[in-house]
Amino acid sequence: MNQYHLYTIRDFALDEYFQEWVLRPDVKNTWYWDNWQKEHPEKKEVIAAAIRLVKSIQFREYAMPPAEKEVLWDNIWDSIATESEHETVIPAATHRHFPWKYAAAVVILLVAGTLWFMRKQATFTPVTASMATQTGQTKHFLLPDSSEVWLNASSKIQYTQKDLNAREVWLDGEAWFHVKHTAANSRFIVHTYDKLSVEVLGTQFNVNNAGDKIAVALQEGSIKLNITEQQGQTPTQLYLRPGEALRYNKTDGAYTKSKTDADKAGAWTRGQLIMEDYTVADAIQFMQQVFDRHVTVKDKKTLRYGISGSMPISYNADTMLIQFEKAFNTRFFRQDK
Repeated sequence: MNQYHLYTIRDFALDEYFQEWVLRPDVKNTWYWDNWQKEHPEKKEVIAAAIRLVKSIQFREYAMPPAEKEVLWDNIWDSIATESEHETVIPAATHRHFPWKYAAAVVILLVAGTLWFMRKQATFTPVTASMATQTGQTKHFLLPDSSEVWLNASSKIQYTQKDLNAREVWLDGEAWFHVKHTAANSRFIVHTYDKLSVEVLGTQFNVNNAGDKIAVALQEGSIKLNITEQQGQTPTQLYLRPGEALRYNKTDGAYTKSKTDADKAGAWTRGQLIMEDYTVADAIQFMQQVFDRHVTVKDKKTLRYGISGSMPISYNADTMLIQFEKAFNTRFFRQDK
């Protein structure tokens, strides 16, 4: 029996009975889930979020084309006819209904086997999806392959899968990924519109493509980074282990690999800004990335002034700016674009 009271948003979204209720409600499943929610009012927000996730996926049901059905039945009856030609005559003392049981079993096995084979051989239907956030907004999405993505403010992604070999995402901005491993071992590749791509099978990691640098931090699993220095050249390949990060400079192509706390890199998904040697310049970049708010300070020397600590992220530009002013004990001014 499912322990729904322990389920997270992801658990509900991946549960088939829950999906059936959200996408194809009927009297039975509606009665069940309405009563379950009455018994567990503390799960109201979790259920609502899971419903949004399920509805964000485009589910496609497999339907065998008429031509393939015709071929299937031709194969079945040909097999039965062949079996009949080689059938041994059964003595009269033997129960006469046995050949019918035998034929029925053959038909069932042939139908199941042929359906499985033809479904495996069916042409893969390409899948595409796009998600975006506005300034001062973060969102949690479930991709068509059931991988999760948390999209930071002013960010967008384009997801596509043309075959069973690879799932590809083009990222502009910042996102935290929790990639689901597939039975076909499909690669999951994140492109950054620059010269760097991230390739994984199943893992959790953060990619920040905002500004003039790309930062990749790995929390779980393993990832391969492909860095193309010049068009036509073989990419440089680097591997990250959990707790490692890579910073890539878009301007000159320089990159560094270092140890990091990947959980802190994804703290923004939990509404926290972790600051370690966090400078005024970092705060200015944050305001531009998240709110498209261009600010500056009078004394340029303070740009390198850094602090360490944490603060809650307010997705209100004025409130966040006040927090930065208090933290750095300085005044920010709006800058014309």
